[in-house]
Amino acid sequence: MVVPRPAPCARRTALLLVLLLVASGCSGGAAPGPPAASVPVAATAGPAASEPVAAVDPRSPGPTAPGPTPTPGALRFRIASTQAAVIAGQLLPYLVGIEAGLFRQEGLGIELVTLQSDQIALTAAANGEVDVVVGTPGPSLLAAIASGVDAMVLGGTHNAFDQHLIAASDVKAPADMVGRSVIISEKRTLNDFQTREALVHIGVDPDGDLAGTWVGANQAERIDNLRKGNGQATVVNPPLSVLLAREGFTDFGDLSEGPPWPGAAIVVTRRTYAQRNEYLQRFMRGLVASIQRTKADPALAQQALASYTKIDDPEAVEEAYGVYGQRLLERVPYMSRDGLQRAIDYAAQGRPQVRRLQAATLIDHSMLQRLESSGYVDSLYH
Repeated sequence: MVVPRPAPCARRTALLLVLLLVASGCSGGAAPGPPAASVPVAATAGPAASEPVAAVDPRSPGPTAPGPTPTPGALRFRIASTQAAVIAGQLLPYLVGIEAGLFRQEGLGIELVTLQSDQIALTAAANGEVDVVVGTPGPSLLAAIASGVDAMVLGGTHNAFDQHLIAASDVKAPADMVGRSVIISEKRTLNDFQTREALVHIGVDPDGDLAGTWVGANQAERIDNLRKGNGQATVVNPPLSVLLAREGFTDFGDLSEGPPWPGAAIVVTRRTYAQRNEYLQRFMRGLVASIQRTKADPALAQQALASYTKIDDPEAVEEAYGVYGQRLLERVPYMSRDGLQRAIDYAAQGRPQVRRLQAATLIDHSMLQRLESSGYVDSLYH
């Protein structure tokens, strides 16, 4: 059975609830490019833009160790995501890099901007309103690229499934899902893809074993439907999965084993790649340093995660850190070609234009390869 989506007005209202996270101010330096004011935003959260960010050596074990002075006149550098940091554990290395001043050491004042959709994010990138889009290559993002946004993927911070299947308390085993319903956003969306992946992971046929699906336009609606019994399972990521399990729901646990999953891709337009190449190289250096710091400094990483997600539950924060700060976080953020091709093949089932995309030509790892060959990556870990 399928529950109708909310009325268009209600959906539009929900879509307008976007979040601008200004994580670091900027001063002087090179021209900042087009203002971000034309990107629809609402409120601010996270550290204030005026708060100073201490310079910290990315190789140091603790957050208070001294480090080199940040480059004066940091350039404004905008990263767009369709998931706010308050629910997106996959942004953890970016948060750590901002908090530790690692991007500022590369001369970049990072702003995290949350936009309503992949289409809007990529349009903002094409217009020069943001520099990088970080997102999971789901059907809508891939369709936007296939429809004319000349984009490329520089890498991705993780390549494994990061969602947990959360089910009603009386669903104790995969067999208990037979004849039940799951809650998704819509058919042929990223959330539908994630839900199917989770079901296949535990041995449930999403096409043959279920009674149907219920619809929740966003994560909050899906959780609300689950609590009301409108559907018996949905997918969420840590740390929310820990909190729901504590309420009595069944958590089918870590489902990351299996074929590669394309997570948190770093997407830029080819024009940006050509015109702002130096700053993209600085950004990738800062990201690789931030990944090292995330892995080496659990205390700082968990502090950043708790601050941005607004979750003060140590167990939930530790679980999310274990996923996004350790186990799934790539030492060098190469995007899996096989994983991205799987996402392309799935998206093409409902969006034929996506068939023209190929992972091998969409991905460009040359910046990461230069960082490795120069010895920079090894220097961070010694």
